Order: sequence, then structure tokens, then C-alpha cells
Amino acid sequence: MWFAYIDESKDENKFYIYTAVVLDGEKWSRAFEKLKAFRQTLKTDHGIYISQELHGWKFAAGKGRIADHPILKPERAEIFRKVLRFIVESNCFVVTSSCNSNEQYAFERLMNRINRTAESRKQNYLLFFDQGEEAEITRRIRRMRVHNPIPSRFGNWSGSDSATKSIPLSRCIEDPIFKDSKASYFIQLADFCAYALLRMERPIASRTTLGYDTMYEELRPVSRRFTNQNDPRGMGIIR
Repeated sequence: MWFAYIDESKDENKFYIYTAVVLDGEKWSRAFEKLKAFRQTLKTDHGIYISQELHGWKFAAGKGRIADHPILKPERAEIFRKVLRFIVESNCFVVTSSCNSNEQYAFERLMNRINRTAESRKQNYLLFFDQGEEAEITRRIRRMRVHNPIPSRFGNWSGSDSATKSIPLSRCIEDPIFKDSKASYFIQLADFCAYALLRMERPIASRTTLGYDTMYEELRPVSRRFTNQNDPRGMGIIR
């Protein structure tokens, strides 16, 4: 069974990113031990509190007391990139992201891609989200597990005159699980990935100066091009 940890990032409610950090549930303990060791390394090298939540936009903006001394934005950018490199080098995760100006579209496209990939691999999966929108997200997932109309890329589905076909989230097990991101290292990873993609897709000068516009590229080895072969970046970003 797969575990998919999902978080979002958005740009003034005009552009939305959803990112899933996915791992094999049987490897969860190994992944968690590696992640704890990595957080200890951040404590040793930079003084970052092990219990401190790493929140993408706040971290990049220089907000929050994350250590026993000030950590300036250039060093934070270095740490941010280290987090993304850890995701790759740990050999535990796959990262999948969607982006769109329509929030619901971005959300549903990511859910459909996770399900389609799980179906092809004969895997079931659990969804983990940050707390805050429990009722709305649960409602969406429950609906998509029962009725989930997908438009045909070719105008109509083969053997039918219908432009849409219901393909429920057949591999999604149970309702989504909601965790406080402060207590979930895995959701914090998803948040960093989502923010990195936001700054690549919607760069701003103050972050580009520190390299945030290229950070999502670090995830190329754990991205899967087949999730969207038309992605101009060649990283399978769902659009």
C-alpha cells in the first residue's frame, strides 16, 4: 500500500499547486528513520530545532524562530535546497505535482493521477493531508470514489458518444487522514515541494535572487515524466 502525503501552495488565490510525496507503506519506518536523521543533521549544521515545523513560504521569507540564533535568507535558501535533495537521495519517495489557476481542477487532476498510477501498479493507497479543510477535502474524495467524470482527450470516449466517463478513485482506501503539519515531517516535505514548484511557475524577484526559481528541478530524479508527457519541463507536472 502507498502513503501519499499532500500539501498545497498558492499565489494570491490565482494559481494553485498541489504536491504529493508518495512512499511505499512497507518502507515507512525506514523513511521515517532517515528523515529523523536528516532533521538531526539540520540541527547539527544549522541549529534548526528538530521539533520546528518547516513551512515553505515562511521559511523562504525568513519568518519564524527556527533556531537558537537568526538564520538569514541566503542560508535558508541553502537549507531549502538541502531538503529537496534529501527527498531524492533518500531513495524513499516519488513526487507528483499539479498546477492550475483553478484550485479544484488542480486538486482533482492530482487525485486522478495518483489513482491511475496505483491502478496500473495494483496498489491501494492512503491519503494524508494537513489539517484545516477536513470537511471539504473529505467531501471531494468521497464523491470522487463514487462518481468521478473524466473528460476524453479525444472529444469522446471510445465506443461511446459521451465526452466524459466516470472513473472512480477505486484504489483509494478509507477517508483522507488529516495530520497537523507541525507533527508530520512528511507533510512538511510536501509543503516544501509545493512551494518550490510555485516559485518555479510563478517566480518573484526576491526569491529568484536566492535561486528558488530553480529548486524544483532538484526533484527531477524522483519525478515521473509519464504523469504528463506534455509537460514542457519534462517533469510530468500535471497542468
